[in-house]
Amino acid sequence: MQTPASLSPTPAWRFPLLVALALAALLATYKPYYGGDVVEYTLATVAIADHGSPDIRLEDIARVRALLPGMFTEPFDLLEQGMRAGEQKLYAAFVRGREGSVFPVHYFGYSLLAAGPFKLFEALGIPPFKAFQAVNLLAVFALALALRRFFGSEAKAWLGLGLFMLCGGVLYLHWSSPECVSAACLLAGLLLYASGAPVAGSLLAGLAGQQNPTIVFFFVFAPLFKLWLDYDRALGFGANLRAQLTRRNLAGLAAGAALFALPPLFNLWQFGVPNIIAKLFSDPALVGATRLASFYFDLNQGMIIGVPGLVLALLVLVLRPRADGRARGALLLAALLTLALALPALAVLNWNSGAAGVMRYAFWAAMPLVFALLVLLRRLPRWPAGLQVVLAGLAAIQAVAMLHAQRYDYVHFSPAAVRMLTWAPQYYHPEPEIFAERAGNHDNYIQPDKHYVLQREGVAVKTLVHASNLQLDAQLCGQGARLAPDLPVTPSAYGWRYIDGPLRCVAGSQPQRSFQYDAFKTGTAAALVSGWSTLEANGPGWNGAWSLGTRSRVRLRLEGGPAESLLIAGHYLAPNRQTRVVVNGQDLGWQALDQAGLLPLPPAARAATLDIELEHATPQAPGPGDPRPLAFFLREISVRQLPGKP
Repeated sequence: MQTPASLSPTPAWRFPLLVALALAALLATYKPYYGGDVVEYTLATVAIADHGSPDIRLEDIARVRALLPGMFTEPFDLLEQGMRAGEQKLYAAFVRGREGSVFPVHYFGYSLLAAGPFKLFEALGIPPFKAFQAVNLLAVFALALALRRFFGSEAKAWLGLGLFMLCGGVLYLHWSSPECVSAACLLAGLLLYASGAPVAGSLLAGLAGQQNPTIVFFFVFAPLFKLWLDYDRALGFGANLRAQLTRRNLAGLAAGAALFALPPLFNLWQFGVPNIIAKLFSDPALVGATRLASFYFDLNQGMIIGVPGLVLALLVLVLRPRADGRARGALLLAALLTLALALPALAVLNWNSGAAGVMRYAFWAAMPLVFALLVLLRRLPRWPAGLQVVLAGLAAIQAVAMLHAQRYDYVHFSPAAVRMLTWAPQYYHPEPEIFAERAGNHDNYIQPDKHYVLQREGVAVKTLVHASNLQLDAQLCGQGARLAPDLPVTPSAYGWRYIDGPLRCVAGSQPQRSFQYDAFKTGTAAALVSGWSTLEANGPGWNGAWSLGTRSRVRLRLEGGPAESLLIAGHYLAPNRQTRVVVNGQDLGWQALDQAGLLPLPPAARAATLDIELEHATPQAPGPGDPRPLAFFLREISVRQLPGKP
């Protein structure tokens, strides 16, 4: 890597003092925004400040209620009721540890940092939860110092700080959640490691990764960046590699990894798993092309919403005829690091979660791209007038992006998405959860037995439906009618599909029969013959029975015409994802029953009595206290019949 330019002969204290004064002015001017996982972090901060431990007690809830009167009443009520009743399963964001103590599902590192400022501000009569802003601003201060070291220039460090703010920093600076800390510390860590400060850089990255664990990939990519940027072709690969494996570099990586390891060690001690959030609130089956495209390109919360100017600037600089090949390689590594940060995040259950424009994951995952641009700028011997015009354009585009992000919240479509849905809805199909919640202006679970419609002036623009919803015709067309078969349909993910444009119905409907919990319990028309556990009544969506072992059989007896097709609805226990279906001896193949929708029956299988055999590939015990080999939870079997008598 090129050596930084000589520092200007200005006092060393001037830059940090000016940055500190600017950040203090922001702290004094703006109120904290209580967004994200604020219920967890406020309670954990009070707990650490008051009794020196992160376990949540009833008096902590009372304290936060008093400090935030009228806010988050329902979560506090649910948590308090569960704690008083001694319930094992509490309000979703909290779990019991090994001795029955209550902890937030998110690690308490961010709250630990905020506990000191909290006590100080409370003693001074300052709103104590401005402590979160103080922690965020301290992370930005560390980033400013890293930028000055990286560039060796105060002016360029200020520009770098402005770039961070315009790439999402300004959106999350005052949030009571750790997104700003994760983003600023990740970027600062990359800058410091690349400029020869591996211990400080790795420690900041370890701190960033405590709340967002995919940042662990820093410890793979930071050494690769340094190796690539410092690479001397005359020495050969072995000598270059040995030059990076210094005691200082290794000690820095080890120290940062140790700091990063504190949350998984705490989780193992208290909950028996490295990451309680991954266990309770993620599903690897959600990782796929739909969410990956959404992460980067969704017009409501994708990364492109937060960094359009940054992406354009990178393309302009690396596609120049005389572009630096070393810088192009750095951009490729940055893109790979961004992808590594994104992929694990795709498994989260709550995809359309609280955000300030660009989703929280995409904000800090964009920092490697910011780092790549800073590397490009540092490697230029001078900044010609053309480059200055590019930077000005970058700043203007990014400023517009930040203004755009502040015009809507996470349960409404962005202005950009509204324009796309108005002018060209057939080309834009958001990830299903994003569409369902923003079309209905609510934050709730998306349910396969419902449909979600976006209307303009009373006319459907786009309708989201699930393949397993056999009541869809009746819901949208009424009894005795069905949706026109030639409507434009676009498949999405997890069994969801979009109907583009106005809905049309045609006369006529097909006889169908649904068998659920009551029918299984009676056992007359629908009998669970073998391979099933006891019927369970756990509420809507969870009334039914778990499969037991590798094979399960069901027998259905129909009145009227023979079956033409059937739908088997339910849920899987990971790692099971598919089931082999055999009906009346006819093999229908392996099917993802939670997504497949109607399964057409071959003529040889069509009858008034259906003998259905389900084969499960990998039955699993759900936990140490439940040794049953489970795979699929059967909720409903619906059958469409041919008219007439068999």
